[in-house]
Amino acid sequence: MTHLTTLAELKRHITLLASAEETGAPVVSAYLNLENGETGWREALDERAHILRRVLKGDDRADFEEVLAKIEDWLTTELLTDAKGAAIFVRGRFGGAFMLPMQFAAPLPNWIALYPTPNIYHLVELKDIYHRYVILLAMPDWASILEVNLGAATTRAWIDRSELRTRVGSEWTRSHYQVHQAHRGDRFVHEKIALLEQLMHAGGQTHLILAGDPEIAARVRDALPDDLLDKLVDVVPAGERDRQADVVMATLSSFIEHEKRESHSIVESLVQGLRSQNLAVAGTADTLDALRWGEVDMLVMDSDYHPDPGWLCTACQALGIEVPETPVCPQCGESAVRSMNVREALLRLAGQLERPVEVVEQSDALMSLGGVGCLLRYGPDFRNNDRPRSSL
Repeated sequence: MTHLTTLAELKRHITLLASAEETGAPVVSAYLNLENGETGWREALDERAHILRRVLKGDDRADFEEVLAKIEDWLTTELLTDAKGAAIFVRGRFGGAFMLPMQFAAPLPNWIALYPTPNIYHLVELKDIYHRYVILLAMPDWASILEVNLGAATTRAWIDRSELRTRVGSEWTRSHYQVHQAHRGDRFVHEKIALLEQLMHAGGQTHLILAGDPEIAARVRDALPDDLLDKLVDVVPAGERDRQADVVMATLSSFIEHEKRESHSIVESLVQGLRSQNLAVAGTADTLDALRWGEVDMLVMDSDYHPDPGWLCTACQALGIEVPETPVCPQCGESAVRSMNVREALLRLAGQLERPVEVVEQSDALMSLGGVGCLLRYGPDFRNNDRPRSSL
């Protein structure tokens, strides 16, 4: 059944795409922005297809036309109305037919490429920026708990205060009713927090945003236990008449800003690791080595990181960042060297190891170190030949 891709599915798909082997036929990686409807994505697809048709010949051209037809068929029949971004990875039958489409409530850029393996940067960036968080939307007489998963909101719980009113009957004295009224608000707040804590613990969420009536939200914040307070990102005002979609959009903007601050704090940890703890490396060469040896805790990459092409031997899987003058592999001697997209190679290795990737926007500190680095599990020792290597 067609549905918006969830965070759990995205994680699995990134690992799958990162592990996809070359077959001699390229993979079309198509990222499309759907915010302007069919006109927008079709224009982007047609423009890129026109360019690619000019450089493809023979079987490669026929393979591309087959792939393009599959993409267009999926876009015209499977897209959901609330999808804002799509990512489709397709290889034609000449290289072993393969197709993996995804659609998201969050937007993606228009970007289409042919490469021997899937290009996963924009998926990794999407996962890092949006992932998921919980909203407690609190009003004077009701509250709802929403989970936002890659920009899509799902109601997890609903709490209605009206049932507290029905308990006022003739058997209660006026003074009893007044006492009940005085404590009813506190009971309502604590009911919301108890359910919120239960749901977040069960789902493993690590970020929380409070939204709604400012007075109620402030009371909830003051009553949060320490474990939830540590997960609180922001408090966003909202009114009874605000649409849920507008509330989610307001919290999403706040969450993205919080993520940017968190990513810069990770860069600070990287710098500290380089300075004193010997638990970090930076620069393309050392980062590549760390990933190949499996020593990485987290890959940290600036969004402006665009290194020069490297090389890969398709025979022995040796790779490097300085392209040889000839196609002869310096490791095995086979004439099987091709150009390699270094950024994608780093992301593929991280994906195969299932290590998290932090994409950082506009970090002068990270760019001064080469634009990329790793937090390590233990001190670097790239000469230990007993350690297994990951492969592309």
